[in-house]
Amino acid sequence: MKISASVDELYQKLLDLGLSEEELEKKVKSKVEEYGGFMSKQGVLFIIARENGLDIRSSEIDDYVYDELEEEVDYDEFTIDISDLKEGMSNIVLLGKILSAQKIREFVRKDESMGKVCSFLLGDPTGIVKIVLWDEQVESANQEYFKPNELVRIIGGYSKLGQNETIEVHIGRKGTLILSPEVSSKKREKFEAITIASSEDKTPKYNLEPLKQAIQHNKYISVVKGTVQIEAFKELELKSGDKSFLLTMFLEAEGFTIKVKAWGMNAVECLKVVNNGDFISITNLAVKENN
Repeated sequence: MKISASVDELYQKLLDLGLSEEELEKKVKSKVEEYGGFMSKQGVLFIIARENGLDIRSSEIDDYVYDELEEEVDYDEFTIDISDLKEGMSNIVLLGKILSAQKIREFVRKDESMGKVCSFLLGDPTGIVKIVLWDEQVESANQEYFKPNELVRIIGGYSKLGQNETIEVHIGRKGTLILSPEVSSKKREKFEAITIASSEDKTPKYNLEPLKQAIQHNKYISVVKGTVQIEAFKELELKSGDKSFLLTMFLEAEGFTIKVKAWGMNAVECLKVVNNGDFISITNLAVKENN
């Protein structure tokens, strides 16, 4: 598709509207982030044009260019099932049905600024997941179509481990929540029978690979849980002459013992809060095989 000339022309038309190049580039960057990388710069320019009242179906731009760009973002191609969610995912796209919603709650951050949070349960044919909205995204909860049994599309969410070791999907500044998205009647029918009762046994949970197998096959482990025994804490002098620290611990986990080392200020902070016999959870470990 020969798109470059039309895009260049459209770019100039936006400048002719009174936008500076710096302002236009900021708008483009903002839109690219808003759509989580799913829309190209060309598509973004057309969105900006429409928002600024520019008639992009003018005779100067072929209709087929407009039509193809309108169809450029097909979120169905990126949508995943709730059952496929795992901890640590980003740019998540989901389509589901609102099953229940909590009231908006305000809180005070450490910097004393005000924040807002709201959550709801989302269901699809494969399961159910808690969706958490933050700050400006919370405004969606005040809209007409934000209510039980309505379909919504999540764009640009990220997953993390919530309470009871269940996966949650959070929508922050770069995410988008589309209320009552356009979907085919056939697809909509798949969501009609979904209820909390029918989906509660399908909530995605953190699935820890057997630890011994994980250590043998991976160079990185996201989390290890077990009973700790501190072996030693040492102050070291590096080749550079700088001081550092090393904390060595043994962790009893899943029937065997592994040695865990923490370096630098991580060692100091760990020593402050960990006591012998504590049951602890350690995250983001690099695996090194002893020779």
